[in-house]
Amino acid sequence: MTPPTFEEAVNPRQRVRAAGLDPDHWYAVEYARALPRGTTRATRFWGVPIILWRDGDGALHAIDDRRLPCDRFGAPLACAAVEGYPVQARYGLVWIFPGDPARAAHRPLPAVPELEGPDPWAYVPIDFTWRTHHSMVVDNLCDLTHAHLHRRFASFHPGRLLHCEADDDRVLMRYEARVGPLVRRGVAPSPMTICYEYPYHWASFEWSGIRGRIKYWTFLLPMDARTTRMFFVMMYDALRVAALPVPLSRRVVRWLLQAAQPTVRRLLDQDGAALEAEQAGYEAHWAAPLLELNPAVSQLHRLTIRKWEACLERAGTAA
Repeated sequence: MTPPTFEEAVNPRQRVRAAGLDPDHWYAVEYARALPRGTTRATRFWGVPIILWRDGDGALHAIDDRRLPCDRFGAPLACAAVEGYPVQARYGLVWIFPGDPARAAHRPLPAVPELEGPDPWAYVPIDFTWRTHHSMVVDNLCDLTHAHLHRRFASFHPGRLLHCEADDDRVLMRYEARVGPLVRRGVAPSPMTICYEYPYHWASFEWSGIRGRIKYWTFLLPMDARTTRMFFVMMYDALRVAALPVPLSRRVVRWLLQAAQPTVRRLLDQDGAALEAEQAGYEAHWAAPLLELNPAVSQLHRLTIRKWEACLERAGTAA
C-alpha cells in the first residue's frame, strides 16, 4: 500500500507528509548564471513541468511545459507569446510565482539585506536535490537533535530548545548549541535563532568560539511529493578568531568558503542521505505510530498543514 493522500490522511504525520507548499509565494527555481541568453532549463513545481528561458534581450520567462508549442520532433519551443508565470531574478537566483499571477505583486520576495549594498556579506551558493518530501527537510533544518547523524563531519552538537513560538505565518525557535568548526574543542554553546517563515527557512547565530554574525536562508522547491531542491544562501559577516590578531574580512571569508565548499557539500550530503532514508522509511511504514520528542516539530507540521488546507480551500472556491 502507498501512503495516503492529504484527503485520506488520518493523523498529522500523514497529513504533513502529503501536503504541498502554497503556490502563491515566490520560489527559487534556478541560479541566474545557469540561464545565459538564448538558453532554457527544465524544472518542476509540485509535479508541474516548467520551462525557464532567457531570451536574446536578457528577459526571463517561465511557462508550463505542457502549454508550449513543439517542433516537428516533439521538442518544446520557447515562446514568449504563451502566457507564463511571473518571474524575476534576485540574489543570484531565478524566482517564479507558480500560483495566481494577480497575487504576485502583493507577495514580496524574502528580504535578504545582507546581500545588498556596496559591501555584502560573504556568500558562496550551494544547492542539493534530494528524494524527500519538503516537510522532512524543514524538520531537519529546525530540529537540532539530529547531530548524531553527522558522524564523519560534525558541524554541531545536540542543541537545547529554549523557546518556541508560533503564529499564522511562522514558527520561531531559540536554541542553545555548540556549532561550527570548533565544536570538538569543548567551546561554550552559542545562542541560535531558527525560523520557519513559511515557506522559507532561516537561521541566525555565531559559531561557538568564533565571533561574527552568520545568517542563512534555505529556499525550498517542492518538485513533487518526494523530491525537493534546496537553495542554501549561507552568509557570513567578518569573523574574529581568538588566535588571530585581526578579524577575517568578508573578502577573506568568501575565499575560505570557496575553499571549504567540498567539505560543506560532504557535510550536508549526510543530511541528504538521512532524509532520503527517512522518506523510504515513511513510504514503507506510514501507518506505524511515531513519537516526536521535539515539541517544535509539531508546530512546524501544524503550520504546513494549515497553509495547505487554506490553499486547497481557495482552489475549491475558485473552481
